[in-house]
Amino acid sequence: MGKEEDVVLTSQVPSESIPLLGHALPSPTYLSQVEVVQQAGAAPWPGVRKALLCLLGALFACLLALAVLLLVTMPRPRPPLVWWQKASFYHLPPASFPDSDGDGQGDLEGVRRQLDRLLAFSIQALVLGPILESDLANLSRILPAHGSQEQLEALVDVAKKEGLRILLELPVWEEELDSRAKHNRTHQHLKGAFQFWQALGVHGFLVGKDPTWRLEAVLDAWSELGAQRKPDRGQEKVLIVRDESERCNISCRVPDSVILSCRLLGAARNLTAQGLAQWVEEALGHPQVPWPGWMVPWGSPLKASLGEMLAVLQLTLPGVPLMHGGEGSPVPMQNASTEGNSDRAVLEILHRSLLTLHASSFALHGVDYIPLPLASHSEDVFAFLRPGSCSAILVLLNLGPRPLQLSLSQLNFLVPAKVLFSTHPEPQRESNVDRVRLTPHQAVLLQVPRGRGQ
Repeated sequence: MGKEEDVVLTSQVPSESIPLLGHALPSPTYLSQVEVVQQAGAAPWPGVRKALLCLLGALFACLLALAVLLLVTMPRPRPPLVWWQKASFYHLPPASFPDSDGDGQGDLEGVRRQLDRLLAFSIQALVLGPILESDLANLSRILPAHGSQEQLEALVDVAKKEGLRILLELPVWEEELDSRAKHNRTHQHLKGAFQFWQALGVHGFLVGKDPTWRLEAVLDAWSELGAQRKPDRGQEKVLIVRDESERCNISCRVPDSVILSCRLLGAARNLTAQGLAQWVEEALGHPQVPWPGWMVPWGSPLKASLGEMLAVLQLTLPGVPLMHGGEGSPVPMQNASTEGNSDRAVLEILHRSLLTLHASSFALHGVDYIPLPLASHSEDVFAFLRPGSCSAILVLLNLGPRPLQLSLSQLNFLVPAKVLFSTHPEPQRESNVDRVRLTPHQAVLLQVPRGRGQ
């Protein structure tokens, strides 16, 4: 009876409290290392792994190729331009110095008192001379007829405060006959003169390309001096070589910090689009050309239309303008009446506008230049582009005798362009145009998006 009671009592206990002795769970089964390897090597896993590895390799190769392509095609940052690579220069001969003391002869003090005139024209550098003695041993002396060293120092100080730099023109001196004496004495005299005037705040010099022996001596001394100096930003020195020849080039080795200023089209009186394009290409394409500069022969009277075309070219072609002061200059050093001379008044107003635009426009600095030949108007229209960082300036000159109309789509510009300057009242400045009507001998400057037309 005791066993039956035990059975009954046990059956009354909840089932979750009874150990499952008769039905134990199977023990977990683990794969051995050999079995894991065998399973991993079974199909289709090897193919999947290879496909994934190939995919990752191809993706990496594509990313690498894309990175290389971006590095190759990305515009490389250029070193910032120094002051003389974007300045407008003004050359003033001693005969045109303003008179400060009423003795009938111009002097350096008179120039100092008229600096506001140059600043009003957005000129950044003034070239004086030649005012130095022509004796090679005395290049550190100023001819008394033009002023004194104290007057020059005062002029340099005032100009510096106004952001205007002063340069001096080198005179022609007598050539040394003995080659060794020429090399030694000339070299030392030139270096001494350069160092003397630079210590007084002069920012550079101008020298004519001819005679050749003088140019070679100056370039040799300038090169050696340049290797020794490391000027602060904004204090860089520059040498301007003035070329009055019909074909502007230089055959000798040119050191750094040199401008070759070309006489724009020589003595040509008639401009054609094809001739102008060829001349510019030759002037800029010389293998040894230094930084380009442009001069215009203002000594003789020019018709207003030709003067306007030359002014636009001088201030829009790659490089820097060298404006001539003195008689007949469209940028006079002193206030002068233009009554009865409408051409002179027109050219003065035009130069003031162009010089202001040149000073403020990034696209007109530097030497980037893209010619844009027009098949339909190749004989009459000279067109080129000056690229900037965000936009570009399109320069159009109608050199022909007939009016014409240009659609900007002909030059691959698909959006309206902003008018920056025109030698004619139409199109009006600041207006947006997609077609340009050009009268005979009219020039127009348009602001267009960068990248179009290129």
